[in-house]
Amino acid sequence: MRKLLILALFLPCLAWGINYQDNLSGKRLILEGTSCTGVSFSKNSKDAYMYGEGACAKESALAFRVRWLDSNTFILIEKNQSNETSPPRTFLYRVQSINGKRVKLTEIWTGWSDFKDETSAYILK
Repeated sequence: MRKLLILALFLPCLAWGINYQDNLSGKRLILEGTSCTGVSFSKNSKDAYMYGEGACAKESALAFRVRWLDSNTFILIEKNQSNETSPPRTFLYRVQSINGKRVKLTEIWTGWSDFKDETSAYILK
């Protein structure tokens, strides 16, 4: 009976899962093997900046707004219009796991052609 009670207390925790939005809020993800390539999230998780290896300063980063689709899937939508005829660039990600300081993200391909989704590892800073 006691085991059943313990299971009943912990079962809702398993069903709700992890809220990755809270875990990534205000953090920066650096792609493994690089010095600054990655994404940084604002504290409210509504804005993000994407950094390239040659552009580590915030002034040269691409600005995005973040829309969380569920607890582990988000889309980055380019904030600044690069030209009048093209839609904003978008990047769709699913958080696979956070294990200590290591984060695994899968970028879900949404562009032209038939590319596979790609999973990459990041360091949480």
